[in-house]
Amino acid sequence: MRRFFKALSDRRLGAARRRHGAHEGDQARHRNQWDAAVGHYKRYLSKNPNDLGVRIRLANTLREAGDFPAAIVVLQEAITSRPTKASIQFTLAEVFDEAGFAHEADEIRKRAMQLTGAVDPTDQSRSGDISHPQAPAIAAIQVNILIEAYVGEERGLTATLASLQELASMDWRATIHGSLDASLIELIASKDQRILGARPDGAPATSSFPVLLIRAGTIVTSDCLDWLLCALAEHVSAVYCDHEERDASGVTRPILQSAPHLLDLATNPAPPAVVLFRDLKYRDGGHDMRSMLLDAFSSGAVRHIPLVLGSVQTSPVRTETDAPPVHQSQVGGRILVVIPTRNEGAALDVMLTSLSDHASDFAEVDVVVVDNGSQDLSALEVLDRWRRRGVEVLRRDEAFNWSSLNNTACEGRTQPTIVFANNDMEMLTEGWDLEVRHLLAMDGVGIIGARLLYPNDRVQHAGIVMGAINGEPLHEGLRAGLEERGPLDRWVRRRPATAVTGAFMAMRRSVFEQVGGFDVKNFAVSCNDVDFCLRAGAAGWTILYAPELVLRHHESLSRGHSNTEGKRQRAAEEMGRLLSRWGDRARFDSTRNPQWEGRGIRLFAGMRSLTSEEVMDWAIKTESRPPNQIETPTLA
Repeated sequence: MRRFFKALSDRRLGAARRRHGAHEGDQARHRNQWDAAVGHYKRYLSKNPNDLGVRIRLANTLREAGDFPAAIVVLQEAITSRPTKASIQFTLAEVFDEAGFAHEADEIRKRAMQLTGAVDPTDQSRSGDISHPQAPAIAAIQVNILIEAYVGEERGLTATLASLQELASMDWRATIHGSLDASLIELIASKDQRILGARPDGAPATSSFPVLLIRAGTIVTSDCLDWLLCALAEHVSAVYCDHEERDASGVTRPILQSAPHLLDLATNPAPPAVVLFRDLKYRDGGHDMRSMLLDAFSSGAVRHIPLVLGSVQTSPVRTETDAPPVHQSQVGGRILVVIPTRNEGAALDVMLTSLSDHASDFAEVDVVVVDNGSQDLSALEVLDRWRRRGVEVLRRDEAFNWSSLNNTACEGRTQPTIVFANNDMEMLTEGWDLEVRHLLAMDGVGIIGARLLYPNDRVQHAGIVMGAINGEPLHEGLRAGLEERGPLDRWVRRRPATAVTGAFMAMRRSVFEQVGGFDVKNFAVSCNDVDFCLRAGAAGWTILYAPELVLRHHESLSRGHSNTEGKRQRAAEEMGRLLSRWGDRARFDSTRNPQWEGRGIRLFAGMRSLTSEEVMDWAIKTESRPPNQIETPTLA
């Protein structure tokens, strides 16, 4: 009898939701039309204020739209009506986390855990400072230290030399170069026989010992050389570490680098400031650390120690570093664009129109729309209209399989460049086709991904990070504001990524064929793009996040979100296959420094301490490799 009344109550609730606007809110939210969804939900709640389920939907819609204050108010109202429902408090803690209020989130999470009587496995609050693990023991070796010092940097030089005195276990010699007065250098050298001035000819010979290159004002930690030397294996040409920047008032911020990669270093606004070179030729007149480190890539492997081992003074005015222009070589031939679709004719029309209007030469672009069983009359009219304009429409009446639809569209074609795109997109970049040609002409680049924005201009995709939440991948920059740049500008600069979304993914045909296309059997709907990128990366290709390409994304309009039990189960199964296939590689991301600590979707919310084993594991796994070299077994 109880089950009967429960079913009757559910039917009445469903009818009320359809009658008073909650159903329309669900449909608007499905299309990422958040303002409309919020309006429908509020209209419904004005008549049915006790429907907790719709109140939570309203809060999550506001959260997705980036209106955290409003979402917090709605959730707090829900908690007032149901103070013992822990799930609402956990949701509220997540919203506070995403809004950047970590302390408040921790307090709310603790209260929720008290309601359940469990221990919170996601509690990442820490006490005390980030500690350095002890460096592995190494054989004694002399290190030459090259300090660049110029007029006006006398005080900084004093701080640098003071920090060198703490290197008690190291045999070092320091040479001061730059434009300081010779008498000052002589005075400094007279106080410590390990400190020398510049050679008279201004061109010291290549050192037979490792050389640490730093700038006056850099303060190194007492274990800096120990860590750098332990990573300087025979085949390694350079080792760098992380550092912190301090302003004139003493406020510091960590500069946590990614793994060594030429394309990351080329656009990095704050390149490494403490680098140990195995062999360094240097000359007076200023040394560009970026260019010298770039040269090291050509003479051996480059390694990164993920520890803050130095501190540098920031300039009074910090200038932003724009990405260097892409070399004007480009991939020739025609571009193939593949777009799967089902119904949603208006969205498809927006996408095709934007590709046509913003292309430099749309006549050199071949578009294949794979129609996966559209029945809607307006969608069929859109398809017919674009067919008359030269777009090929390939009909496939079968169960949705994103991998199969895209693979099928590429069969028997020869275009050297392939772009895979969703139908729910809008291209915003003028000359996108030329950008694709230029970017794919870069050495070693096999795949490029774009910066995707939600309709409210918040970030939907700035690359994909592996192992982000519970060991699973996550879009970077998710829900960040349009002006937010991310650590080291990573959301707004061209850089390597471990994976990019298939919602807009361009690649060389040779990569597509070498990797073998998308996995039709194991990843029909989700994880197919990540799996493909991992396979391409393992084959030696660079996956490049290119924010020069910007699109607006109305996510999952054709196939819908994973909002039913069947869809959620399918997504979970495909994620399980991805993690099983790639093992540790699916939980490891060389573009995200392991010291970063995440809180929900905020992947750079704090820092954590590493063990010695974690530091050396990162240094070895992520060392640079020659272009197109297949990954080592440690990463594959």
